[in-house]
Amino acid sequence: MNTYRPFLLLRARPKAESRDRFQAWFRQVHLRDVERIPGIVTIRSGSTRGGTQLGLYSFESADVVQGSLASPEAAYSRGTWEQWASELEELLIEMWAPVFPLPLYESAN
Repeated sequence: MNTYRPFLLLRARPKAESRDRFQAWFRQVHLRDVERIPGIVTIRSGSTRGGTQLGLYSFESADVVQGSLASPEAAYSRGTWEQWASELEELLIEMWAPVFPLPLYESAN
């Protein structure tokens, strides 16, 4: 059985003049919103020296990803980002999930 968990990696770099406000919002509001999304089991965060905020959110399994991202809690969390649209220099969201080898099939005629 495979125990690999898919995860979402978020990188957000606010403009210098918004950095302190954004970092406080990210830690105090955003991460708490993400905790409420069903299927997310691990949340890690940090920042780079250049001020980029990092969020790493692990899902329970590949089976729950679509439901988690389609949940009302995830929709709410996404909606709170709109206030920062003009304050970010970069926002990158990546989904990482395993890709297993497909079985090989032979054709016999």
